[in-house]
Amino acid sequence: MTGPETGSTIATPASGTTRPRVSRRILALVVLVVALSAVVRFVDLGRYPDTVFDEHYYAHDAAVILHGDLAGSAAEPWKPAALRSAAHPDLAKLAIAAGIAVFGDNAWGWRVPAALAGVGLIALVFPIARRLGLSDEWALAALVLAASDPMLMLESRLGVLDMFVALATAAVVYLALRYVQSGFRVGWLVACGAAVGAAVACKWSGVLAVPAALVVLVPPVVGHGRGRVRPLPVIGALVLAPLVVYVAASLPYFAAGHGPADWLRLQEHMASFGWGVQGDRSFASRPLTWPFDAYPIWYKWSIGPDGASGLLAIGNFLLWWAGIAAWSVLGLLAILRRDWRLGMAPALVAALYLPWLLTTRQTYIYYMVPAIPFLAIVVATGLARLVDDPWAPAPGAVVGAVDLGAGEHRSRRLAAWAFCLASVIVGALYVPFVIGFPVPFDYYSFLTPFTTWK
Repeated sequence: MTGPETGSTIATPASGTTRPRVSRRILALVVLVVALSAVVRFVDLGRYPDTVFDEHYYAHDAAVILHGDLAGSAAEPWKPAALRSAAHPDLAKLAIAAGIAVFGDNAWGWRVPAALAGVGLIALVFPIARRLGLSDEWALAALVLAASDPMLMLESRLGVLDMFVALATAAVVYLALRYVQSGFRVGWLVACGAAVGAAVACKWSGVLAVPAALVVLVPPVVGHGRGRVRPLPVIGALVLAPLVVYVAASLPYFAAGHGPADWLRLQEHMASFGWGVQGDRSFASRPLTWPFDAYPIWYKWSIGPDGASGLLAIGNFLLWWAGIAAWSVLGLLAILRRDWRLGMAPALVAALYLPWLLTTRQTYIYYMVPAIPFLAIVVATGLARLVDDPWAPAPGAVVGAVDLGAGEHRSRRLAAWAFCLASVIVGALYVPFVIGFPVPFDYYSFLTPFTTWK
């Protein structure tokens, strides 16, 4: 099915066979945006040769895993004594270990895997946006918005876990959409389940990929899949596949001589840590403040003869603030109209963000990372509705006494893309604080107008 005016397809089983090809022009622009995103993620990746922020834990632990030094102590035989943190599963640390194996135990070695994951995440935004119903143009807008986010840029340049969780979560959503739009072919669902396992095996917060998958899977299955979806394959795909991937991530742990009882005790330790984690509260912030970009984190900051320099984990405030409005309006419209197609993108953001409001543990703004690509898709959806919404009157129709002619349509389109360009400019302005380039102090002051940003 193809929506009028946008040329978009909606998330139904039949849509997988009617999806139009991407034009060469749009495809070239997609490749360009992804390529520029890769440049930002890889340029001068070793500028800070020592560990930055939580790299202190994960780069060290990845090297420990690589060398197989996972024996426990006499007091805690289940807990690898050489690790600095046994708070998270091993899959993301295994990815970092792979980078160390290829490039050495240095800044490039422990950061290249995250940079690759960041590029992969950006590359998934366009196909996910199309499968969520956006036309090629507005899927490109979503890609541009996601690529302009400084937090996604910075987290892709550090050997930490969150970018791997975000990539696996995006893969879950993409594969769930493929399952629904292929006519419920179980192979896509098995792959989706494996991606769920990967998300959780990177970090337990990856479990939020489960409600994200359900947002995609449940409405089409209930509405179109009755009698076509067999329970046993579904259970196997969504239970067995994630479990296999999760346990497989612990193979180095088992290879070091630990048994199932040790492994279960380690999972218990992770759970207790996850529920009650405490740390440096100067970095912490409440989840309610995250979408407002209220408390970004300086991972590094210094001032010297060349000016101010540092690494700032901050979202693109234009994208995030517009995201609050778009998420609220589109979500409310979807509820009032009972339109699951319109509500799917806002629901994905809700699934990845709202559960954090229920936690009492110490939290940080970079936990928003998995939700940012979907926030970009929500904003792009809002822009599409303002310009050529398939549910609104077509250009040229009369609404009250206002004629929405071709000129008005063109003006709205230009305004929407002006917003996207402004977001790109904002993202570009923060690139020095993504890479660590020194800038004049006045430049730093201009980009940190609020006290909590300094």
